[in-house]
Amino acid sequence: MSSKSFLTIDMGAGTLRAAEFEPTAEGGIRLLRFGVKPLGLEGSSERARPKALEKAANEMFEEAGFSAKRGLVAAPGFQVLSKPIRLPAIDKTKVAQLIKFEAQQNIPFPLEEAAWDHYTMGMTKSGEVEVLLSALKSEVADGMIKLVKAQGVNVELVDTAQAAMVNAFRYNYGDIEGCSMVLDIGAKTTHVLFFEGEKFFIRTINIGANSITQEFATETKMRFSQAEEIKLQKGLVGLGGAYDEPEDPHEAALSKIARQVMTRLHVQLNQTLQYWQKQQGGSNPVRVFLHGGAAIMPYLPEFLAEKLQMPIEYFNPFIGVEIDQDTVDVVELEKVGHTFGRIVGLAIREVANCPLEMNLMPGTARVQQDVDRKKPYFYGAAACLTAAVWAGVYFNITVHSAQQQEITELDELIEVYSDPHSEIQTEVRELENLKKEADQFDKWIGERFLWADVLQAVRQSMITTEKQMLKFTGRKVGVWVAAFNKVDADDMDYEDAFGGGMMGMGGMYGMGGMYGMGMMPGMMPGMMPGMMPGMNPYGMGGMGMPPGGGIGGEPGNPAGGMNPYGMGGMGMMGMGMMGMGMGGTNDVKVVGSKERPLEVVCKAIDMRDVNVTANNRLETILVQELKDTGLFDYNETKRRELKESEEQELADVKDDKGDEGKPRLKTYMFGLNLVLRDPIEL
Repeated sequence: MSSKSFLTIDMGAGTLRAAEFEPTAEGGIRLLRFGVKPLGLEGSSERARPKALEKAANEMFEEAGFSAKRGLVAAPGFQVLSKPIRLPAIDKTKVAQLIKFEAQQNIPFPLEEAAWDHYTMGMTKSGEVEVLLSALKSEVADGMIKLVKAQGVNVELVDTAQAAMVNAFRYNYGDIEGCSMVLDIGAKTTHVLFFEGEKFFIRTINIGANSITQEFATETKMRFSQAEEIKLQKGLVGLGGAYDEPEDPHEAALSKIARQVMTRLHVQLNQTLQYWQKQQGGSNPVRVFLHGGAAIMPYLPEFLAEKLQMPIEYFNPFIGVEIDQDTVDVVELEKVGHTFGRIVGLAIREVANCPLEMNLMPGTARVQQDVDRKKPYFYGAAACLTAAVWAGVYFNITVHSAQQQEITELDELIEVYSDPHSEIQTEVRELENLKKEADQFDKWIGERFLWADVLQAVRQSMITTEKQMLKFTGRKVGVWVAAFNKVDADDMDYEDAFGGGMMGMGGMYGMGGMYGMGMMPGMMPGMMPGMMPGMNPYGMGGMGMPPGGGIGGEPGNPAGGMNPYGMGGMGMMGMGMMGMGMGGTNDVKVVGSKERPLEVVCKAIDMRDVNVTANNRLETILVQELKDTGLFDYNETKRRELKESEEQELADVKDDKGDEGKPRLKTYMFGLNLVLRDPIEL
């Protein structure tokens, strides 16, 4: 038999089950053989259970012929405390400490006498951590381990019946949609499991098939074993209503008792279902799976279908399991297959990462398990150590001789390569210096074109703003630069703006075109609706030359009058003046920084008569467009109030009267702080 085979043992309250599996090449499991032995009423008794288990294990191992030497055990539900708890949202480093505290509060016996584990199920919408806490008395776990070890099998893991059922369902029905409920009806307890997507919930109800046997035995005054035998032969769930009672008195009594017990179970199921929906946020199940020894009692599916109003089907734990046809009696397996969910759930732990993994191995057993696992390595290490001591002497002599020879050769090589090494280091330092110089030149070259990019970005942002405001107001809107770092564009004439005394950037010509920022003649927007002939609200169009080659006037004035030029008419005075206001280069060390932003005064057509929010909207759009260019700091580039000095210097520009005393188109001014994303250090 394969040395990789392993046993899974379900120590239920009423039945001892075991199966031998082996891993498959595809990552699955193959059933090789199985065994089942009833425990009777003794299996539910704390005092009589150990002897009943020992007897059943001896008989089962002898009959089944198991050959595996390692195993996994599932503790029965009535001996395991499984309780979901919720922890407040706290620091992750304190979760383990809080779980231990909760374990001390919820486990009904001293923690040092318990074998316990927990599983973090997830977080609630309120931020609480949901934890499933499971515990078993250490002496009970030690007893199960000792029982299995007496059969020559080393126990590697102690799981819970509930966790094994969760893993079996996920393995066989992982792709099923909607909410499913599993009823695992055992001898002493019933496990109710809900599955919906990745979420699951478990509750144990202290009602099982033994309740039917016990009440029947009490009523007929017979022994439990005799009542259990009659129940297995004649037991059924009474249908209720206008049905004739069975002629057999035992069958009639059993049908009534079974219906009464199942009715009590149904009441508990309804309470559990309400908790699942209200407290766990689950949906109403669309199907019910039956599992466990009592699941095949006649008319039980019909009873549950009537009470729960849901389709009922049997849980099949072997959907994803291979069965060895040569060693497994398939006919016998079909009789007990509906009780093997926990057996399969344990087996999956050996070949896959499972949704719910618990290990209730006591501390002493884990230590012994580690020692047993490491014994072969200890023996091997001792043998290796002895051999290493004798080999070490010979090795040291040989190695020492070889090392002396290597040292001599290395000394000779050092003398040969010392001079080339020194020369290479010198060259490396020179290359590093040259790289630093090249990086600095590259930075200067990039900064040389920065102003052209900045002005082009401002110009394009104003054009886009005018277009968006045209859609918003239905009127053509103009916005242009009145002053850039305290340079008043309205106070500059054509010769100052385009004269030959330009510094840096080649005046406007250095930016790629005579008309400022690449603007070509004739690119002016049309007249605004309602304006008199001859009035040209160029907006950003006023940055260049109006049609015919003349200088475009301020919006609302005839061509040839005062000329704010827009961005194009600023008379760019090169980087020396444009970026630093009226001061020299010694006054400002960083251009376009947060401390020294580019201070721009903008002028625009006052559109409040058209829409009271138009002016604010224009400023907001313009600032956003400037931010979106990527040249400016997104957080520091913003609108600002005009300074008193700017108000005084731009008083003539702000005046609403022309030289001839005629009203001009109504305008207003506002300020901007432009902070470069990468300010220039001078």
